[in-house]
Amino acid sequence: MKRISILFALAGLLLAVVFVPDVTIARPAPLVRSSPVVASPSIVVSSAHSMLVSPQHGCSFLYQDGAWAIERCASDPAVPTPMTVSVDGGTSSSAALLRIYHKSQTYPGKPQVAAIYASGFVRLKQNADPSPPVPFGSSFVLGPAYWSDVSTYHHNPQITSLNLNTRRLQPNGSLHMQAYATNGAFTITYNITMPPPRDDQTRLHVVQTYTTTTNVSIPAIRRTEKQGFKLVQISSMFINESGACAGGFVACHDSDAARYMASNLERHQVAFSSVAPSRFVFTNPLPLSSTWLDALHTDDVSWQGNTPNVRIALDALPNDRTITPQGWINATADPNDDNVGLWLHDDGTASESWAAGRSAQVSYWLLAQDNPPDPWNDLGLRNGVTLLNFEGAYQCYPVRDERQSTVAALRPIAGYTDTALQLDYNLGTGNHNWAQIRCDFNPPIDLSSYDHLRFEWRGDPNAANSMEVGLITRDATGDHIFARGYHHVTHRGWWGHLIIPFQFLEGWTPGRMFNPAQVVAVFISVVKDGANDSGGSGRLAIDNLGAFNVARRPVLSAFERATSNKIAARAAADWIATQQTRTGLVKSWQEEGACVAHTYDQALALIVFVKEKRRAEADALARALVSTQNADGSWYKSRNCETLDPVDSNKWEGDIAWAVYGLSLYLALGGDRPDVCTTMQKDVHQRAETAINRTLADARRAMQKGADYLRTRIGADGCLVIDHTEGTIDAWWAFQFAGPEYQDEANRIRNCLLTYYWDDAMGRFKGGRNWWQPFLDNQTWGAAFLRSIGESAKARRALSYARATLVLPAQGAQAFGFDGQGGPWAIWNEGTGQYIAAGGEGANRFLGELIAQQEPNGALSSSLDEYAGGGVWTTRWHGVAPTAWLYFALQGGPFLLHKIYLPLILKPGCPTLCICPLAPADGFSPGRFARSSQRLSPAPSDRPGRSVKAKAV
Repeated sequence: MKRISILFALAGLLLAVVFVPDVTIARPAPLVRSSPVVASPSIVVSSAHSMLVSPQHGCSFLYQDGAWAIERCASDPAVPTPMTVSVDGGTSSSAALLRIYHKSQTYPGKPQVAAIYASGFVRLKQNADPSPPVPFGSSFVLGPAYWSDVSTYHHNPQITSLNLNTRRLQPNGSLHMQAYATNGAFTITYNITMPPPRDDQTRLHVVQTYTTTTNVSIPAIRRTEKQGFKLVQISSMFINESGACAGGFVACHDSDAARYMASNLERHQVAFSSVAPSRFVFTNPLPLSSTWLDALHTDDVSWQGNTPNVRIALDALPNDRTITPQGWINATADPNDDNVGLWLHDDGTASESWAAGRSAQVSYWLLAQDNPPDPWNDLGLRNGVTLLNFEGAYQCYPVRDERQSTVAALRPIAGYTDTALQLDYNLGTGNHNWAQIRCDFNPPIDLSSYDHLRFEWRGDPNAANSMEVGLITRDATGDHIFARGYHHVTHRGWWGHLIIPFQFLEGWTPGRMFNPAQVVAVFISVVKDGANDSGGSGRLAIDNLGAFNVARRPVLSAFERATSNKIAARAAADWIATQQTRTGLVKSWQEEGACVAHTYDQALALIVFVKEKRRAEADALARALVSTQNADGSWYKSRNCETLDPVDSNKWEGDIAWAVYGLSLYLALGGDRPDVCTTMQKDVHQRAETAINRTLADARRAMQKGADYLRTRIGADGCLVIDHTEGTIDAWWAFQFAGPEYQDEANRIRNCLLTYYWDDAMGRFKGGRNWWQPFLDNQTWGAAFLRSIGESAKARRALSYARATLVLPAQGAQAFGFDGQGGPWAIWNEGTGQYIAAGGEGANRFLGELIAQQEPNGALSSSLDEYAGGGVWTTRWHGVAPTAWLYFALQGGPFLLHKIYLPLILKPGCPTLCICPLAPADGFSPGRFARSSQRLSPAPSDRPGRSVKAKAV
């Protein structure tokens, strides 16, 4: 069993030793690489059916169940100052470190996946449990670290207490921890969340809040060196790639390279073998342009074995300053000494000076996985054939209109993992100016076996323009262009991918049909398409352009039901209740300055309150919907939730349908008050005067008025007068559950959906009658509609189409999920919840991604990444819609699978004025999508959170 150790005075100390001989190291731990974590932990599985493990020598378990085990070790030779540890508010005990174990997803064991030291060091490895076991390698060091003068360096914190909350662990829940620490002049609080580890990745989320107790002045030289104030660090070891080192070991490294995306939008990657110790890792480092820094292990061997790749991924880059990576490699021959340090340096005032009492906060993810992160490969998103990866020969060149004052130039660059092709352009100021990458295929290529185009791309955060993608085909009459424009999208400055159905490409020559058998070129253009595009100079890079066949995708024979976690669901409902105002309306976005209540969000909140039997909140919200209904039966899109004044006075059929549907469920399920009804049977007059009777009666009238309004929005063909799939699906749910008097309308809408909006060849709902862009809510809400009418096979096809076209990783690869429309552009948590609730393939794995992001107070944000373009808006704000859909993903809903006539049924013996509830026929079904973070195109709305149809460039 090999000894693994951690060097507490890491890169900063080593640098100080080189430049400042009389350096003082201020630290709570001794200057030795310690460590305590054994590469091959001694795990004993007591029987084939038991997942209990035995503690290692000198340690004891604080918690253990079928999936998790948390072990406390009271002492360690390298950690002289322990911390106190408590579980769920229980008795505290002393610990030098905690070891965390978790059951593997595919292996029989429960391997160790994490260790947290009182010295602020954290080790992670993926949850796979092969033989021999996955070893630990690089470590993380919680921050901040800083220099208080030119020769005194505070490298790592001393954790004084660590409190664990295990109440949400089962099933599929996260481990929540809160730690308190000090480092020099700073007191620090860490709120730590550990989602269930996966065999391919283990992750930890940290919210780090730090406050100075005295004034601090950081030396200018340390700031210049990009090591004055380190937010978080990686500690690793590199001696050689394959040679020998002390102890008779070979391949003496835990990692062998570092990389990040720099402010010039190119990957900066340094092999440690190219750095002569003792030196900085990056020469003239540039700030981050994306959120992450990697310590790579690019081969599968080392002195310990196949140690993990590790990543620090910030939640977001700050708007007011830059963050610059740097590192240091020291000379050593001892593989037990970490000689490599990497860190993120705060370039703002944090690396200048601090006044006593000043506080700041940073939040980040710590990730460990087997291979260097390549999220599109990791998620299986490079299906089909790759036509261009720019590693070999290609026929690509820049194109521009010589009549325009524009510039276009092409060059290869360092992309996410390998070579990419970049267009450097200047569009000037003229509307409709453009610059283009064109790649020719000679001879022409045959894409007739495929139906969707895909490629990876990265824009420029300082150049918000439009993008157009096209294929050029050839026939006997010549070449013909088929293209599609995406409005105002190129300011997305991180790598992602774009998926385009061939059917979505619009011919530029009238009457010409797309011929995929003779494709002679592909082009990607940047266009200044109107006043809101910036024009000017910018950069657009592409990589891994290919095609794949979605029509022939596999479709599961059954829906996947997500495992419920009632504690997480209750926390979500509790948080939504905190957003309710004195008017009864619910504030849609917690962080929004104004108190804005979107009608769609009110319907979701009402259904959550009904399901949770929170009758007071449900009654108040129902009364608010009644009072804010317009005289014609409609509702405005949004109102101020304090004054009730309209914020957006547009009347969107989808929102109105949701209000009708929410009220119908409130009446059917939320009016379940048998005690009230029984009491009121004694006195009709008394019942008529009760507030609850009035609320229910008013809600019934409001629901009917809303349904009557929607009835006026149906055209002669049985469809809504607006050409909009999502709104039409919404209307069906409203009519279907508003009562028997609306069944003719429900049937007409049903026929409309199946006749005009369902695409049977592809197995999906279109965005409009002739709009082929992928949309998520059409598939998720549409799947619930299809299940309700007995078309389960079609429902599963719709969900599988969403799975094939709308999945994407977060910017830092710390999570994955769905976007609401193609693109995809950014993760949209609300839509991911809809897919889970609908029973799509992989529902439980996607649910794990949402639970990983749920705040301790129960809230869920719209997205992990901020983005506004292409008709969508995602935000890191916490909202009612994403939190409600997390609730439905956990608890079922919001759709009923079987028809019930609503809203009121009079029971035998119940007087006319007594409103009696009707029990649901079959509970709540998997759910559908409408969004306060994005909305389908071509929606008539442009409020934040709703997307509008991307116009062609």
